[in-house]
Amino acid sequence: MVDKIFLQMNKRLLFITHHRLCDNNGGSNASKGFLYSFATLFDDCSIICPSFEGDTVPFIPSNVKIHFIDNHRSNLHKFFDMYRGIISPIYYAVKEHLQTNKYDIIVIDHSFSGAGITRMCKATGAKIITIHHNVERDYLRDNSKERPIFYRYPFLYYSRKAEKDCLENSDINLTVTERDASVFRSWYPNICVYPWGIFEYRRMQDKVFTPKQRQRTFIITGSLYFAQSLMPIMDFVDKYWHLVRKHYPDATLLIAGRNPSTELESKCAASEGITIIPNPEDMAEVVQRADYYICPIYAGSGLKLRIYDGLKQGLPVLCHEVSASGYENLIANHCMFPYKDEATFMKSLHTLLSSTISQEEVYNTYRKTFSLSAGVKVLNEILEKEGL
Repeated sequence: MVDKIFLQMNKRLLFITHHRLCDNNGGSNASKGFLYSFATLFDDCSIICPSFEGDTVPFIPSNVKIHFIDNHRSNLHKFFDMYRGIISPIYYAVKEHLQTNKYDIIVIDHSFSGAGITRMCKATGAKIITIHHNVERDYLRDNSKERPIFYRYPFLYYSRKAEKDCLENSDINLTVTERDASVFRSWYPNICVYPWGIFEYRRMQDKVFTPKQRQRTFIITGSLYFAQSLMPIMDFVDKYWHLVRKHYPDATLLIAGRNPSTELESKCAASEGITIIPNPEDMAEVVQRADYYICPIYAGSGLKLRIYDGLKQGLPVLCHEVSASGYENLIANHCMFPYKDEATFMKSLHTLLSSTISQEEVYNTYRKTFSLSAGVKVLNEILEKEGL
């Protein structure tokens, strides 16, 4: 944890999230970092969140009071709720909770969590802070086709409406990248929006790396089944991997992640030098086999947390320019090399392979940028500037 040198004990804060904090995925881990940041600054904190089994200590700070969401709606109830704009069970939990509890600040973690509740929270007189994990327009564009059509249209409409309500009614909007903040400013020039970032929720330990002679082993990680992740990886295999092999015939590529699609497995089997590792139990152990990390994701918005897999092991990163958003400090310190097309890919690839940056340097730059201490410091500066 971070030393509590900024405490504002005279204010009560409520943190609302639809993420299951016991899950180990990008959205849930980001939410844990956000929660720990606020809990460091405010002693009197509560959270409304989905329930989970097991010990709460690793996921929720000890000074946070927990109010679990009770979601026992029937499928028919959920269906009718969807067409009324109630697209998550948070609505009922928040409505009931705010009838008997009053807060100075309410934090809405992700605009989806604010669906149907933003004005309700505002009406209590609390200051509203929304954390935008991404630009919903971009995320929904790349992933909405995975949903059944009878669910898709109301979900799309009310998800976009939730984002609009949060942007217009929040006293502070926080984004994870400057790019997302710029998009929101272009839509609503008068809103209060700050790029904040994403931060680790656990203390980042000192690391000593065993020196090794770098080979040309690359790795891609992440979910290997949903569209926003799968299609860019497929395109990378088709469009870029043959360029790597043409110039560096000894190069190999590991692709590790959850539930690889049959199509991806077939494509990789037909390509030289590629090995798929499905559902690894220990991703860190797999990443340690590689020398360089690749993130080819060109879709969506927000910050691509999968890159943390490589940075935590001190691997320099080659990534599409869309995935580089939010990592500007890593680029400036020659830990990350972005590309946008075949020509810039080859240029960045050659620069990457000729780099002499050490694993310690990569890891320490990552640690300085994305530690919980860094997140608390930036958040405190924003709150002080806005008088919260």
